[in-house]
Amino acid sequence: MNPLIRVEGLKKLFPVRKGLLSMIFSRKTEYVHAVDGVNFSISKGEIFGLAGESGCGKTTTGRLLLRLVEPTEGSVYFEGEDIFSLSGRELLKKRREMQMIFQDPYKSLDPKKTVKDIINEPLSIHKVGKNRREKMEIIYEMLEAVKLTPPEDYLFKYPHELSGG
Repeated sequence: MNPLIRVEGLKKLFPVRKGLLSMIFSRKTEYVHAVDGVNFSISKGEIFGLAGESGCGKTTTGRLLLRLVEPTEGSVYFEGEDIFSLSGRELLKKRREMQMIFQDPYKSLDPKKTVKDIINEPLSIHKVGKNRREKMEIIYEMLEAVKLTPPEDYLFKYPHELSGG
């Protein structure tokens, strides 16, 4: 059975910013190795967690998996397809099937948007739902799926008004 996600030799290096004197006297660019040679695969239905110390590259790895940043080196295959070879339109379509949950959910949610607006945003981006009524049905289904019931009690709440538990 082919893995759902396969990561091979994934690397991301970021150039280190230097002071003015270092830039003048040093010609060599130094890099931070945020992700350095990561390999793993995830099968369909498998629950996968990436754990490590603060600053070890977990978030950067996730951002690379979704191609929110480009790699320095390596490959990420989603359903056998190299995501780094996809066009913008193909990537947008593929992202409909991908999701990453970042460490701090409160930083993942726009504090100025209501729950309804937050859930509606990806529906609009990916053109899910033919009209407002259909989108509202989907929003209600999503809230019920995560046990935020009754949904109408949560539609106009802001992220800080939700429990973290």
